[in-house]
Amino acid sequence: MEHLFETVKTSVELRHLGKSTSGVSRECARGELFKIGHNAYIKTALWESLSNTDRCLAGHVAFMKTNRGYVLSHVSAALWGGAPVLRLPHKIWVSHPHDSVKSRGRVQVSRNRQKECDSAVFHRGARVTSPLQTVIDCARTLPIIDALCIADYFLHCRLVDYEVLSQHLRELSGRGVCTAREVARLMSMKAESPLETVARYWILTWGLAPPVEQVPLWVGGRTLRPDFLWEKERVILEVDGKVKYAGTFGEAAEDVVQNERRRQHELESLGYTVVRALWEDIVVHPE
Repeated sequence: MEHLFETVKTSVELRHLGKSTSGVSRECARGELFKIGHNAYIKTALWESLSNTDRCLAGHVAFMKTNRGYVLSHVSAALWGGAPVLRLPHKIWVSHPHDSVKSRGRVQVSRNRQKECDSAVFHRGARVTSPLQTVIDCARTLPIIDALCIADYFLHCRLVDYEVLSQHLRELSGRGVCTAREVARLMSMKAESPLETVARYWILTWGLAPPVEQVPLWVGGRTLRPDFLWEKERVILEVDGKVKYAGTFGEAAEDVVQNERRRQHELESLGYTVVRALWEDIVVHPE
């Protein structure tokens, strides 16, 4: 996030760097600068190198650097906090304490939120709603699976207390109350990835027997924690996200695959049937 704050420049910052308004316009015309928002710019080459997520975050940076008094909220606060967002927001979601401000263009404003703005926290260079408020807002406004991934993330990171969140979600009234109560029913502190959250969503909503998550099993001199375990049926479900095989954690893909095979063999040696599912299995065609 820090590099985005450094690379997204406001008109004022560019002027302090010695660039005139006409000079900025000429650089934009030559394709050297890209106008990312009102009075906010980024070098075109850098913009083209950014991922979709970083482009979305850069748009948020541009807005927050050029608008005072707003607080990032809802899905924008979740994205800013590092939560897994299944669908990047097409708008920047913010809250404001006053009733006079209005939504415009790509900015969705929740007005008259004095209490929520007063309890906002400063995180990674911007004011955002508290983790508890962020989850509540997402549960009111997002599809169940999207909100559930965000709730699980904040719970797993110990940024929100499970009982406190559950109580708040169950006591809500008005818009989004049905989704919020479903999130309260389905959420878990044990999900280590959004794929585990989505898998649990299908397991529970389809009426399958609830599994035990991340239960420790001692095998081969080490402790393994399978994603989902049905002890009575002696069945284990392991879900594999794409990130495991992309070298994200510093391991070569072939090493990760070998470790997964060893893990499966060790679990099967205990008498379990191990079922493996990939991202495509669970997200694209979960049936």
